[in-house]
Amino acid sequence: MPIYLHEPEAAPGGPDGKGWNRLSLNAHLGLGGQCALRPRSWGALLEAQDTRRARWGGHGPCIRRGQCDSCPVLEALHTRCTVVPVNAPRVLVRIEPVHTPGALINSLAGHRLWVTTGPDDRDYRERQPWTWDVAVRVPGWDLGRAYFDEHGDGFWLERTTRVPALGCVITTRARSSFTRHAFRVARCRVALLHCSGECTHGPELLNAISHACPGPEGANEERVPAHWRQAQEMTPQPAGSIRFGVDVRNMSVKIVAVDGPRYERAWLTLSGSGWTADRVRAAGEALRAHLADH
Repeated sequence: MPIYLHEPEAAPGGPDGKGWNRLSLNAHLGLGGQCALRPRSWGALLEAQDTRRARWGGHGPCIRRGQCDSCPVLEALHTRCTVVPVNAPRVLVRIEPVHTPGALINSLAGHRLWVTTGPDDRDYRERQPWTWDVAVRVPGWDLGRAYFDEHGDGFWLERTTRVPALGCVITTRARSSFTRHAFRVARCRVALLHCSGECTHGPELLNAISHACPGPEGANEERVPAHWRQAQEMTPQPAGSIRFGVDVRNMSVKIVAVDGPRYERAWLTLSGSGWTADRVRAAGEALRAHLADH
């Protein structure tokens, strides 16, 4: 994909064909080429997701004069990925202009990007601000719509199953007859997924289950708050030949996926006080969605 954006050449005759562009003080200064991986606005960040649609004018300057193969900006895109510092399905990134003190003309020196949990988050300044160069290196999150309110501009980021939940550690151990995936939050196991035989799913299933896992406050060995009377409403709908069952105990909830008459294809055990009915339902839907695709 193209990364180096050439500066457009101005017509010698100017916009009217009579050379009036020569009266402008900026006519011969030139800004040089730009890098499609260095956006300076939400619109340019959208273009940076697929640089084939990137246009000169909304990006930062190229630092290697078009020599992209040895460029540290391109290398950082793959080796210095940015981690969103909150565990949420979507975050609002607020854009704060930074001005040069004492400047009379064009005082805008850049922007600080603040990751927030939403419009009502007022503690976001306790986190480390981003730059545009950092924002372009966020894997596993889709760029959402622009946002505007009385406090300023911003944009949304939407988490996908290409990335696990922040703070959830997933480990896998394979046996001859099954594979086990453990989900730990604050060093406490909150979920355990058993797959019969060799796994046929991808990492997206594990990431989707991690999105449903509780935070540190719900990672413990206490009773689950989900009640056995809620088992029916927490049970996922059948997916093809796969049927699901939910067994609620005092200390855990078990979701079983049965393929055919009796073959238990997978079972997911959830434990800890953070597993509310909504979280159990989300974990079951993640299991259903990804097993149905394989």
